[in-house]
Amino acid sequence: MAKKKPYVRPDGLMEKKLTINGKRYVFRGKTEAEIIRKIAAFQEKVEKGHTFEEMANEWWAYKESRLSPNTVGGYRTAMVRAIDRFGEMPIKDITATQVRGWLDSLARRGYARKTVANHLIVAAGVFSWACENHNLSANPAVLVHIPDGLPKEKRKMPLCSEIEIIKQHKDTKDGLLFYFLMYTGLRRGEALALQWKDIDVKSALIHVRRSLYFADSNVGRFKEPKTEAGKRDVIYLDRLQDVLEKYRGADENFVFGGTAPMTHKSFDCLVKRYHKQTGLTVTPHQLRHAFATLCFEAGIPEKTAQGLLGHAQLSTTMDIYAELRNKKLMEAACALNACEL
Repeated sequence: MAKKKPYVRPDGLMEKKLTINGKRYVFRGKTEAEIIRKIAAFQEKVEKGHTFEEMANEWWAYKESRLSPNTVGGYRTAMVRAIDRFGEMPIKDITATQVRGWLDSLARRGYARKTVANHLIVAAGVFSWACENHNLSANPAVLVHIPDGLPKEKRKMPLCSEIEIIKQHKDTKDGLLFYFLMYTGLRRGEALALQWKDIDVKSALIHVRRSLYFADSNVGRFKEPKTEAGKRDVIYLDRLQDVLEKYRGADENFVFGGTAPMTHKSFDCLVKRYHKQTGLTVTPHQLRHAFATLCFEAGIPEKTAQGLLGHAQLSTTMDIYAELRNKKLMEAACALNACEL
């Protein structure tokens, strides 16, 4: 039987249709030889399967908009590193041993446990996408564990001397924000999203209902908390009222920003000015730790402290309390060693 010639389209291009693995594909070219080359290249690609990079890009196109703004940056970095390692490899050929080797290499470079864990989450997400959408038979990342002995990232607690400096600058324009964060435990975005109507003097409560985030923009956007734990009421302490109430504005005004919320540039300038004025380098998140310490020193139960801090997991609060108990124990040991009967 004579070989069937490709169909010639009205525009002059030749066209040939083939069914490969149950799917219909169309190949076009100026000559029959060009079509044959395209078919051969496509069949070779089908035999090799999708590359890791192809699957990673598909997964990211789906996943990025579903991540919280604070998570996007870390996941994007992890994905780029995963593509650097596995990019052109057929995803079906990547083994659990290779994934574990990649995590071990990250560990040797000194990355903390949480960072390596994020890389594993991203890799597992890419493999899972290939399983669900492109018939990959198994996800090798589910068989891999984070390497043992990795350091945990710990945020330094402000020193007593640093806390005293924060108190001394509480009545300055820039120092007020740091004083506020220290006595509320709010996250930066939560504080910047507050309007005066959210601070109720009568009930002595601060109503936290949303957060301001910047992502890659100077002008922030509002977002709801990731979990119900983020929506909470925080005690409006007397010492904070004494300082803050003199600045009270209209209900719709922002506590830190005026008629509009503070921009990212404005916040960065405020922090730089404050650090220059005081010599401090404390961060807003360190002041959350300071508030957790205040809760601990006041004897507030861990479950109550969890609610005040907006931790989604009680274990997060328990870890902070455990660290503070260990510090107290070490201080007691030093005091006992210094005493003689």
